Amino acid sequence: MINAMARVARLDLTLLWRNRTALFTVVGMPLLFAALLLPARGEKAGGIDAALLQGTGHLGFFLLFAVFVNLVTVFTARREDFTLKRLRGSVLSDAEILGGSVLTAAGMYAVQALALLAFLVTVLDGALPADPLLLLAGSVGGVAVFALLAFAVSGITPSTEMAQLTVLPLMFACLAGAGVLVPLEDVPAAVREAARWVPLTPVVEITRTAYFGQDFTVTGTRAPVGFGEGWATCLRSFGVLLFWTLAGRALAARWFRWEPRRA
Repeated sequence: MINAMARVARLDLTLLWRNRTALFTVVGMPLLFAALLLPARGEKAGGIDAALLQGTGHLGFFLLFAVFVNLVTVFTARREDFTLKRLRGSVLSDAEILGGSVLTAAGMYAVQALALLAFLVTVLDGALPADPLLLLAGSVGGVAVFALLAFAVSGITPSTEMAQLTVLPLMFACLAGAGVLVPLEDVPAAVREAARWVPLTPVVEITRTAYFGQDFTVTGTRAPVGFGEGWATCLRSFGVLLFWTLAGRALAARWFRWEPRRA
């Protein structure tokens, strides 16, 4: 199964390299967002380096480019040109076909996240993550959630061109409501509570708590947390991730299509 998934992943990388628009979305956009951190270097936001605060939010935000947008585009394109149908008629199982693409997306996200961490440490003078395991757990949960949401959204996307539009509602919701660019502690309590249910919010809460070793949940006090305390602090965040995992799986089972919508 691993070898089959690796072959699908290699095919994905080849097709991504040939699609310059998709390649820019997956690679160019994260580079652009990373560069935008430089003007905030040295400034403070709530006692925290503003560039590091925003950069740790980008650790979650990059999931949208490498996993969500990438997989929506891949599955829509392959469905519409009958590639998914042909692959399903081969020796590959459904899990190997879908898993290979998710493996590629997860690998690209891992490279982006590691590069961003290196950028935070070397260029922005940040520290290494206080709890790498917690950071890894939040990232893996985020990959699972946004891969499942990509399956679902690809099913309601009529063409590859329309994929650039159908991903926008979720991207805007995450950009505005997950606390990546707009600090949630400055918004009314009702809005803040609603924002906790945005799919990206728990990932941002977990990654920031893991990186800074402080309580960075939406209602948190930013008090220092120990190695085990960070996991306890993020229990509700993991609960929201589990909710979106189950919701994404249900939506994917209902909407994902193997054959073109016109078929």
